[in-house]
Amino acid sequence: MNIRPASFRDLARIEELYGEAGSGDESGSPLLPGHPVPQATLLRLWYAVSKTVSSLVPFTAGASGDTLFVAETQREGIVGFIQAQSPAGRSDSLQILNLCVAATASGHFARSQLLTHLTNHGLEHGIHRFLVQLPRDHALVSVFLEQGFIQLATEQILYSDEAPATGSAAAAGLRPARREDVGAIYLLYLRTTPSHVASLEGSSLKAWQMRFADGAMSRLGRDDFRQYVVENPGVVAWIAVRPGSGTRPTRLSLMCDGHDPQVREGVIEGAVGELPPGPVFSVLRHYDSELIRSLRRRGFAIYGTQLLLVRDLASRVRLRRTVPARKKPVLIHAHLARSVPGPAPDLRVSRRSEQ
Repeated sequence: MNIRPASFRDLARIEELYGEAGSGDESGSPLLPGHPVPQATLLRLWYAVSKTVSSLVPFTAGASGDTLFVAETQREGIVGFIQAQSPAGRSDSLQILNLCVAATASGHFARSQLLTHLTNHGLEHGIHRFLVQLPRDHALVSVFLEQGFIQLATEQILYSDEAPATGSAAAAGLRPARREDVGAIYLLYLRTTPSHVASLEGSSLKAWQMRFADGAMSRLGRDDFRQYVVENPGVVAWIAVRPGSGTRPTRLSLMCDGHDPQVREGVIEGAVGELPPGPVFSVLRHYDSELIRSLRRRGFAIYGTQLLLVRDLASRVRLRRTVPARKKPVLIHAHLARSVPGPAPDLRVSRRSEQ
């Protein structure tokens, strides 16, 4: 089996494989029929939102940007492809977006081959972290686990057809977030996030600003991603509202120091009061269980569950081999050598020294 970068000549077959993945059962489907919005719109992290791969992929295999490889055999041609991209602000990571293979024995074998090739390609370009987020019951979960990925977090996708018509931002003490709040929001993140997750996502303030909530911190005050904080004292909660457009629902992001239930409920009330009319969704993790329960009490339903899987590979470091220095021979007179204890010295050397 040959693994190589994709080219435009492969596009028709890639789209065919992509379509076959969507015609199977729900666990492998790009879209889930019967739901109010496409699963890919909410999860946004597995199969691409676009209906065609041609509008997705610049066919490159560089150290950054999108990467697309295909697996082919002489008899069947292309039997699978894998697509990945570097997340914003993460030149040391690749996020896997797609892994589609044919429903044949060769396609089944291609899954591990494609993953191995992608990780080797990443290591050659200084990439040692690989991420994937996919539905909990997806058929490929076991494939990634077998390839050394571990589960970092479980994410709940909560959805409501209409934003709750309750809540008051003023009563909850919400105020617009400012650039000078970034440090305090980062400390809130560290308090509310398990250390093993924070060490990957927010190992430094700069890295966290680029990565957290799709880079919301780096865009604070620069686009329609409205952000608020609550102080009690110090920053105890952060809220972000990204209005929807077209078929994309409004996204609500939350982070709250949950020690005081009264403060937490006030934050939720203020957050829903800032939501525009229309459908809204929120992605919260398993350690945000109190926030999940609060949203469910206000009419949000769990739309789906996805897993965040990660694999870290050791960086390859070329070590310089050190050769011990050779000792130079010491020339002594022959008559002195006879009185030196230990193995007899090379008398030929000593005789030359006498001459």
